[in-house]
Amino acid sequence: MAQPQTAPSVRSSIHPGRPARVGLIHYVGRGDPYVGTDDVLWFKDAMARLGYREGDGVDYLELYGDRDFARTQQHARQVLEWKPDVVVSFMTNANLALKPLLETHPVPVVCWATDLMEAGLIESHRRPGGHFTGFTFVPGNNWGKVRLAKLLLPKVRRIGHLYNPTYSPAPSCLRELAHACEAIGVELPAYETLTKEAFQGSVDAMARDGCDAVIVGPHELFNTNGKILGDMFLAAGLPAIGNQLSMLEGGGVASINSGGRQGWPLMAFVVDDILHGAQPADIPVNRFCRGPLTINLKSARALGLDVTDEILEEVDVLLD
Repeated sequence: MAQPQTAPSVRSSIHPGRPARVGLIHYVGRGDPYVGTDDVLWFKDAMARLGYREGDGVDYLELYGDRDFARTQQHARQVLEWKPDVVVSFMTNANLALKPLLETHPVPVVCWATDLMEAGLIESHRRPGGHFTGFTFVPGNNWGKVRLAKLLLPKVRRIGHLYNPTYSPAPSCLRELAHACEAIGVELPAYETLTKEAFQGSVDAMARDGCDAVIVGPHELFNTNGKILGDMFLAAGLPAIGNQLSMLEGGGVASINSGGRQGWPLMAFVVDDILHGAQPADIPVNRFCRGPLTINLKSARALGLDVTDEILEEVDVLLD
């Protein structure tokens, strides 16, 4: 089989005498089963296709936080002390670890985040105005979850929202979900859930209140306990949709996740622009990426849901 071709090796125009230095900082661990290193590999592959081959056109410092914020903060300091030309930051907590350090170590950061504005990383999507730019799935990701719930349950009237406001993007996600639900005449009661011990109480309350489905909000508490939540929702007869791929290991029905093959490679084009002199403050944030859709068909069947051809046409990964 023929190997994919890459562009001729290039040098950045800001440091033409040496390879570009690109720091890579990821909040999760190398090989994380729910996010994994594919994010970084897809980015590196896109860079190589632009001519930045590792060890030739570009050098990388690649660090992983293992879902530990203190460790991620240490990595943020380490990567900035390396004096990169640009940093690529994967996930909101990695961005938050970098943010306070950029006051004394100003470096362009190309990132993904649930909501860059809510996290205080940018001034506006059209003109970020600081050190950060990149891409996000807000508001499309949240509207997509509500639309999916409507497609799976045409008569849906109430969607419960598992909510933890202690994560910076969570309030804006709630607002966007509420806007989407209001547009189609669906109620969205929020169930604030701050601890693992509170899971069952929130699930029971959703079932008692007549929720037809659930959208799980963004939070590390929900990410790392996704299987537990998925099983609880399935036992309660509640179709659950969220960002969390981990939830599909249990009884969760669907995940519209971040990044994927569509999102992460786009970072390379922004990095290339910065390495040729563009400023992140002037590069609009890309809000038009579609996160990959994964559906657990076994859970959908168990809940009596009709996964129509219309839905299947949009599925990226089907678990059966």
